[in-house]
Amino acid sequence: MFANIPLPATDEIIDLMARSSKDERPFKVDLTVGIYKDSHDKVVLMQAVKQADQILANAGRNKSYVGSKGDLEYVQLLQAMVFANQTVNGYVNGIQTAGGSGGLRAILDLIKLANPEAKIWVSDPTYANHIPTIIAAGLAYAEYAFINKKNMMFDEIGMFNTLEKLGENDVVLLHGSCHNPSGLRLTLPHWQQIAQLSKSTGFLPLIDTAYQGFADGLNEDAAGLLTIANTVERLALCVSCSKNFGLYSDRVGAAYILSPTQEEADKAQAQLAIMSKTTYWVPPSNGAEIVKTIVKTPELRKLWSDELAQINIKIKAIRAKLCAAFRQHSGDNYFDYILSQEGMFSMLPATAEQMEILREQYAIYGLNNGRINLASIPEQHIDYLVTSILAVTRVEQ
Repeated sequence: MFANIPLPATDEIIDLMARSSKDERPFKVDLTVGIYKDSHDKVVLMQAVKQADQILANAGRNKSYVGSKGDLEYVQLLQAMVFANQTVNGYVNGIQTAGGSGGLRAILDLIKLANPEAKIWVSDPTYANHIPTIIAAGLAYAEYAFINKKNMMFDEIGMFNTLEKLGENDVVLLHGSCHNPSGLRLTLPHWQQIAQLSKSTGFLPLIDTAYQGFADGLNEDAAGLLTIANTVERLALCVSCSKNFGLYSDRVGAAYILSPTQEEADKAQAQLAIMSKTTYWVPPSNGAEIVKTIVKTPELRKLWSDELAQINIKIKAIRAKLCAAFRQHSGDNYFDYILSQEGMFSMLPATAEQMEILREQYAIYGLNNGRINLASIPEQHIDYLVTSILAVTRVEQ
C-alpha cells in the first residue's frame, strides 16, 4: 500500500533544530525555533507556570477527556485576555484547540464549509506553517506584499494596493502583533485602514495571535484586534499560548468567530468543535489547566505578567545591543530597521545560500529566508554574530 508514496518536503525548522543540536562547536548560535532562552542557552520555564503546575498536581487533578469544545471556562478566560477585557460589537464564541495551528486549521475548515471558493491571502513572507495548513484544508491562497527587501521595512503601498481590490470571497490572514518572520509593526492607523477596507470590500479578517505581550504589553498588543472587531461584522481569530506562557509543547490554543448574531456564533462554535473532532477528537488539557489556573489566581497572574514584561524588556535590550554592534562593525546604520520592529523575530538581508554559509562556516543557525530569533541570542555572542553576518552579507548601501 505504501510502497509508492512520495517523499514529502521536510520541515525546515525541525531539520535545522536537529542539525544544530549535533553541532558541538563552542561558538554555535542557534536562532532557528521561536523559543525564549536565558543567557545560558536554556529554555526558560516561567515560575508562574511551574507554580500552577504544582498546584494542579497537589490538587490531584485527573486526566479525563474534556469535551470536543474543550474547557469552556478556559476558552472564556482566554477570550477576555485576548480582547484586553473589553467588550466588542457582535457575538464571540470559540473552542479550545491543540495550539494556535490547531485553531487555524479549525477555522480554515469552517471557511471551506462556508465558502469552498474562498481564497486566503497571506503576507509575503508569513509564518512557515500558514501556507501548508491552507493547502491541507483544500483552499486556495495568494500573497500580499509586506516587506521591502531593499530596506527591510514595511511595504505599506504594496499591501494596501492588494487589500483594496479584494471582495467577499477573500480572507486576509493577519498577525495580531509581532509579525513572524519579519518583526514588522503595523501601527494603529494601519489597523484602522485594514478595518475600513474589510468593512467596505467585504473580505474576512483572520487574525493569528501568537505573541500577545511581546510588543507593548498584553492589553496594548490587542489594539489591532479590537480595532477590527469594533468595525466589521465578522472576523476569525486563532490564539496560541506557546510563547507568552512558554507552553510550547503543551499545545495550548483556541479558535474564535465574531458574528453579528448569537445564533450564528453558536453555530460556528458547534461546527469548529465537530471539525476538530475528526483531527484530534478532544484537545489536550494539561496546558489549558495551567493557563486557567494562572489567569484565575491573582498572585500567579501578577507573577506571570511581571515575568512576561521582563522577557519583553530583555528582547528589546537585545535589539538595541544588536543594532549598536552592527553600527560599530559596519560603519553605517542599515541594520537600525531591527529597532523599529517588535517581538521575537527579525530578518537578515541574506539569501538562502548566505544563510547556509553562516551555518557551515560560522555555526550560526537561522532560517533560509533570513529569519532569526532574537529571544535566543546569548548577549556574550552578539559581536561574533554581527561580524559573522557582515562577513557573509556585506549589504551594499
